[in-house]
Formats: sequence, structure tokens, C-alpha cells
Amino acid sequence: MKTRTLMIVLLLIVGSSCKKSFLEILPQTRVTSNATYVTDDDYRQAVTGIYASLRSLYNDAYVMGEMRSDNANYVFNATISGGQFISKYEIASFIDVPNNFNTKNKFVFCYQGISRANAVLKRIDASTINATLKSNLKGQAEFLRAFYYFELVQYYGDVPLYLTDLSEVNSVAETKLPRSPKADVYKQIIADATDAANLMPNTPVVKGQVAKGAAKMLLGYVYMTLKQYADAERVLKEVTTLGYSLLPDYASIFLPANKNNAEMIFEVQYLQGLVGLQNGIVYQMLPATASTINFTGVVGNNQTTGGWNIPSADLIAAYEPNDKRKAASIATSYVDGSGNTVQQVYVNKYLHLPHFQYNNTNDDWPVYRYADALLLLAESLNEQGKNAEAITYLDQVRTRAGITTYAASGQTDLRAAIAKERRIELAFENHRWLDLVRTGQAITVMNAYGAKLKPTRPDISPLAFNVTVNRLLFPIPQDELNLNNLLTQNPGY
Repeated sequence: MKTRTLMIVLLLIVGSSCKKSFLEILPQTRVTSNATYVTDDDYRQAVTGIYASLRSLYNDAYVMGEMRSDNANYVFNATISGGQFISKYEIASFIDVPNNFNTKNKFVFCYQGISRANAVLKRIDASTINATLKSNLKGQAEFLRAFYYFELVQYYGDVPLYLTDLSEVNSVAETKLPRSPKADVYKQIIADATDAANLMPNTPVVKGQVAKGAAKMLLGYVYMTLKQYADAERVLKEVTTLGYSLLPDYASIFLPANKNNAEMIFEVQYLQGLVGLQNGIVYQMLPATASTINFTGVVGNNQTTGGWNIPSADLIAAYEPNDKRKAASIATSYVDGSGNTVQQVYVNKYLHLPHFQYNNTNDDWPVYRYADALLLLAESLNEQGKNAEAITYLDQVRTRAGITTYAASGQTDLRAAIAKERRIELAFENHRWLDLVRTGQAITVMNAYGAKLKPTRPDISPLAFNVTVNRLLFPIPQDELNLNNLLTQNPGY
């Protein structure tokens, strides 16, 4: 067996049969490092394995994407302790440390996906598989590698840039790389995503897999992050030509019966059942209770795993009157086992019935939606001074929400209006923290939020919410520093 490290999980995932749907291709947990790829099926299954890392990545992504922001916090539970719980408390309060459980998860699962993508990309050009299939699968592998690296560079800054297949290395030393500058990581992301967009078809060949629009959307985000607004406008306008549309009813976007609908550009695929592909995230966001049957119709006890990602009062106050998205995203009370109404806000965006087993739902997770593309496009236009055109895209989203169109004003006011609209439209979809960082608002917004929150929350440390530029990035996990002496830690940790 060849050497593995925590940072690069040297697994190649294969599935059961290409005759099954994308969701039914089940990952094996171990494959020898001399696995070969020959047939069309081999490559289909290997690419499915790259997607498999997404489920692990998104199971707790809300902690760093939403609870780090002013959108959500948690209900403190004095009866629970342990690293996983403390990790969430610390991230939400800006007192996280390098051995944080959630920080390590994101780092490891991103590199796991990258490793699997590298294994495919090393071999696919020389393969003799069907040419059309080869183009599509290569594009998917490049997109996913770019996506994982974009996650890493946004959350951690400079990161090691692995572009070769490490399943064939012979020593730990060969797996060690220093951190590459962010500029180099972004350059690779753009190269991968651009090639992916050229290789993939306009619509997915298999439902649940990505196509051209996902790569264009990723490029749009990258260019917005780099403040290359004209480039962002170009690729995001291309997204608007690819057949996506807003669904008339906001709540219906997220229904399990409506997976991979016309608004979804990229979503993480889950499948309820006993095959290890289920989604249990909603149970983390429900109020902690000894009987979840009151919410889900399924008997269960989430007292030690619920109460996370609780909508903030600040977010609730941001909704305009008659905004249909509020009731579709946030519940304000529930009925307990004794028939009493308990006043407690919680996320209901992903609470859908029926499902038949505790902690086991069929909900997919939205990553990129067409509404997201429209709002990002509006932002890119406004930053170039094209205010009137920007408003046309903003108003498409507002109209669907059942609220009035935006009253024209200057660039500064429109910038704030677009940011607010993104906050509400994409609430609890793991965009808010990165939006705050990308637009330069994180320090001001989060210090103000902490100042309002701490007087009402005696459980929060007096050291919490001291948000400085160092806290715009997360720490490199301590386990990775221990394994790789070429790595360095981010300032402030």
C-alpha cells in the first residue's frame, strides 16, 4: 500500500453499474492504488467518486458559511460538550482555533475531491473511451477540481496546489507541498473552469451532474471575488442564455420532488434510504428536542445534535412586508409533544415531508441557482456603473418574491440593495459569510452584530466577536501542519 495523509485522501471511488441513475452509483470506501481505468464505465464511475466528496463537504458547511455570519447563530445547550459542539460555538463567535473540527472537515474533504479529480485527469486524455463522453467527463472533473480549490482559497487563503495524481507516490515526502499564493490558485481555478465550460454540454447528460452553466457560474464568482467585473458580466450573461429560469414559487425550488429543476445550476445530490447517500442536515437545524416527530412525523431525538443555524433576529428584521421567502425559509414556533406552542425560530427551508427515517431525508443542497446568477450579474453591472441594467436583473428576483420592484437610485444605494437581496434570497445556502468577505463588509458587519448579540447571550465569551482582518480566513488545520512541515499557519492563529 502506498502512503496516505490526512490532507490528501488517496481514494478513487467506483460505482455499482452505469445502468443505474447517477444517485444510485454507490461509492466503495476503499480501492487499491493500482486501480485502472479502461472502459467508459470505469471513467463514469470514477467521476461519480469526485462528486461523492460533496456530500461529506456539505454536511456541516453551514457552520462556516452561515453561522460565521449575521444570518444565523445557535441555541446554547449547557448539557452538551465535546469537540464537535465547541467547534461550532467557536466558529460562530470568532474564537476558533487550529484544531477546530469543522475547519478540518472542509479542508480534508476538499482535498479528497481534488485527489479523485487528479486521478481522472491524469488518465482521461490518453483513454480510448467515447470522444463525446470523454469531453463531458473531463469537463466535470475539471469543474469539480476548480470548485474544491475555490472553496479552499476563499476560506483558507494560500493553499497547496496539487495537480498530479498522488495515488502513485511512494513516500510521505512526495505528498508535501508548501502553500501556493492565492494568485496561483485562482489562475488554476480559472483555467480549469474555462476548459470545463468549453468541454461540457449546455445541459447535463445525466440529471444531477453539472453542465456548462455551473462552470460559467463558478467563473462568475471567481471574477467577482477578484473584482474583474467586466469578465464576471460576460460569463454571467452567458448563464442567462442556457435555458435556466426562475420557478414561480420560491418554496417549490427546494422540494425533494423537484430536484434538479429549471432554477438549479448546481446542487449536491442526496438520496434517502439505507445506501449511505441520505441527507440529515435538517435535523441539525431543527430545535433540539426529545421527539422530532412533532416536526418531521418521524420518531427521533436530536437533543444533542439540533439547535444549530438558528435564524438571527437581524436577518428576520431584514425581510420586507409580504416577502414570500420569509415563511418558506423560517418558522417561528412549533408544537411540542404536550400540545404546547413553543416560540422558537428555526430554518424550515429544508424541512419536507414525508420522509420515513430519522436523520435520513431526500433533500438536495443548492449550491448555484439561477436567482443567484441574476443577483451576481446585477452586482457586476452596478460595480461598472450600469445601474439601470443592474436593476432589471434585481427586479426579476424581487418580483418572484412578491415584493415591489426596486426604486432607482445611485450606485451606493443599489450596492446595498443587491447585498440585502442576496442575503434574503440565498439565506441558509452558505453564501452570506463569503459575500460579506468578498464585498469588504465582514469586519464592520460582524463586529456590529456581535455588539448587539453579546448582551443578550451570557453564554458567549467576552472575547468573542473581536473580528479583525486575520479572522477573514480560517486556520490551516493543526493536523495538517503536524503532517506537513512545509505548511505555515494563517496570521492570528
